Amino acid sequence: MPNVDASRAATRHLIDRGCRRIAILCGPVGEEVDVSSLRHTGYRQALEDAGLRVDPALTQSMEAFTMRAGAQGAREMVESGLGFDGAFCVTDTLAMAVLRGLADVGVRVPEQVKVIGFDNVESSEFLVPSLSTIDPDHGAMAERAVALLARRIGQAELPQDREEFVSHFSLVVRESTGG
Repeated sequence: MPNVDASRAATRHLIDRGCRRIAILCGPVGEEVDVSSLRHTGYRQALEDAGLRVDPALTQSMEAFTMRAGAQGAREMVESGLGFDGAFCVTDTLAMAVLRGLADVGVRVPEQVKVIGFDNVESSEFLVPSLSTIDPDHGAMAERAVALLARRIGQAELPQDREEFVSHFSLVVRESTGG
């Protein structure tokens, strides 16, 4: 999964659309290498590349990537007075919930806050506004995994060399970022 590079591209897209205070909604970010930490790295790199300050207050860490957590996180960020004009959500599930949470407190997307997700789940195209997102090319990852598995079937021993594969990704621009 192109976690770092794709997250960097998503955040860069928000910057290119005029956002200067970009929140990230993710799971806990710590020493462990996981989806949240990798995607947070890409987010941070894009801000630094653009000369924008990384503000820890703009990191909304949640214990679960659920709709309820995402909506609540968005509402809390607005109600706390934390000014932000963009939101990068590490999954489309969180992004969909953020759209709802922002609507609940009267924040208009994309006019006041631009929102982008990650995964390009089918329903993201049918939301109002439709969700901009990262498409990590799940098909290519699945094809590669099947090919590796097929190659290993019947081998007496596992190969000693490791093969690493990172799929391509594409930025899908829709209404939630003004696309």
